[in-house]
Amino acid sequence: MEGKVFIRILKADAKRAFRLPFLFAVLAVIADFVFDNYSALINALFINPDMAHDATSVFYFYFNAVAFGGVFTRYLSAMIAALPFSAGYITERQSGMTLYLISRTGRREYCLSKIIISAASGGLALFAGSLIFLFILSTRLQLTIPSDLVENQWIPYYELLKSGGGIPYFAAVLFLMFLTGMLWGTLACAISAFVTDTYVVIASPFLLCFLQIQISRFLRLPNNYRLEMLLYGRGQWGSYHISLLLLGLLILLIITCCTFLFTRKVIRRGQDGLS
Repeated sequence: MEGKVFIRILKADAKRAFRLPFLFAVLAVIADFVFDNYSALINALFINPDMAHDATSVFYFYFNAVAFGGVFTRYLSAMIAALPFSAGYITERQSGMTLYLISRTGRREYCLSKIIISAASGGLALFAGSLIFLFILSTRLQLTIPSDLVENQWIPYYELLKSGGGIPYFAAVLFLMFLTGMLWGTLACAISAFVTDTYVVIASPFLLCFLQIQISRFLRLPNNYRLEMLLYGRGQWGSYHISLLLLGLLILLIITCCTFLFTRKVIRRGQDGLS
């Protein structure tokens, strides 16, 4: 019976998450890619499309925006991941629905549903936005060109870039984008238990991402010791199989910790007579 109740609240939260805010988040991801490559995209798609077809690739635009320091994609994607659902708990708390929903599902089930949907919606928003951008570009440009393979032998996941026309590489980086969205969506949800403002929740991933990058730069940490570089495809732990597996496990571990903190805080609020 408890399992059926949990499935029902999970479905209800999913319906709330995958609506207009999710669509806006997907479009925002696409816009970030465009803004990070604006001049080059205009030239490649409209001014000199014939020349760009042989001189520019989908890989160039993706790598320039995500892995090589695009301002919009690197920083704002963290905040975008929080848009679909991470502030759902605060919204329900402000509307006075929290105690009613918890009474029907239980606090732990209620909290677990919020974390799962925040992680899934954040991950899928970044994944879908990136996939759509790559697909649209692939209708006009090649995924990779020979110069990509010659000039970028130093990058992580190069083995994937040079095989299968680059398709395995893009599958890997899309997986990394999904992990990135899960991470920031979950962190924002966990923070929502400690603050009272929706805007603070949505902005918190941006601030944490910025702080993490600045601390890593100050300490001059190698890329393989910087979580954001690993998620952007600029770092790699061993072979690509091991790296992707370990990163996935690390993100799941962080999500588990966030679930514990979020649940503990919500339970304490209930014990104090708060919603």
